[in-house]
Amino acid sequence: MEWMDTLRGGAILLMLFWHATSLPVLYQAYVPGPLLAVNDALLPYRMPCLMFLSGLLLPRSLSKPLGEYYRGKIALIAYPYVVWVIIYCLCVGADRAYWDPRLYVAKGYLWYLYYIAVFYLVAPLVRRLPLWVTPVACFAAAFVVDDKIPHRMLFFAIFFFTGAWAAGRVITARLRNPWLVVALAVPAIAFAWVSATRDVNYQQVFVLFSFAGIAVAIALAARMSSRRSAALRHVGRNSIVYYTSHFPAMLGVLMLLLEVGAPWWVTVPVLYAVGIAVGTALTAVRERRPVRWLFEAPFLSRGPRPAGRPAAAPTTPPAAPAATRPAADGVAG
Repeated sequence: MEWMDTLRGGAILLMLFWHATSLPVLYQAYVPGPLLAVNDALLPYRMPCLMFLSGLLLPRSLSKPLGEYYRGKIALIAYPYVVWVIIYCLCVGADRAYWDPRLYVAKGYLWYLYYIAVFYLVAPLVRRLPLWVTPVACFAAAFVVDDKIPHRMLFFAIFFFTGAWAAGRVITARLRNPWLVVALAVPAIAFAWVSATRDVNYQQVFVLFSFAGIAVAIALAARMSSRRSAALRHVGRNSIVYYTSHFPAMLGVLMLLLEVGAPWWVTVPVLYAVGIAVGTALTAVRERRPVRWLFEAPFLSRGPRPAGRPAAAPTTPPAAPAATRPAADGVAG
């Protein structure tokens, strides 16, 4: 479905913009408050949308033999996660020994890959349950689990497993009614304003607002023509490349820009352009060894793959004051 690649590509580009603005703030550089507020307004939609899209693909994955299922998730999600955690730690420093398993728990901007790896690990254990049970159980559990990472995993699991529930339903057909889209857009826009001015992130009581925004985004993506959405679909099909590679590249360029005292109106566009350029360059040589080994385990996958797999990617975390809060470990959102 073209709209899925289109929407995933759009979410990835928004994630790159989030880091292009939040990274300078992390290093005490000035970025205008209104620009940060725009990014905060998108927090309830950006990563929940990516989680929902990943969940849509879960039933198809579960239709495979269990051994093939797990081999694919290790090769295309767990393996690149470990590779890029090591690269990330080489850039910013490791707070633990590289052989310490705790180093690899939801690390930095790569937390999204960690989360979906856990979700895919758990999914076969709950596949016999009615599809609505798992997201509802995660919603309820989030009220009693307060620890940061487990709570956020439960929060995003709501979107992932709701996506699996929605996979058997014709979503776009239900969203062809323009009045329904407008009715969903009103609360979504209102909650975006709330998110821009208050810290309401990762609170499961507000997930319906996020779902409203996701539904509107699906409706818009489904209405885009193939010609107009080609660039977004390219990013969406190669989402893991853009997601994993942008942050180290942005960080290196940011150090140079800080050294020369570049103003924010230079820093933010340059970082954004670097994130897109590096990802685009790597997609051009993605199937060549050893570049392929950055995104796929060399001995676990079988044969050539479509360029769009896996459906991963990423960007969110910590709570800081609205307009100035960077994500956890200086990343994602």
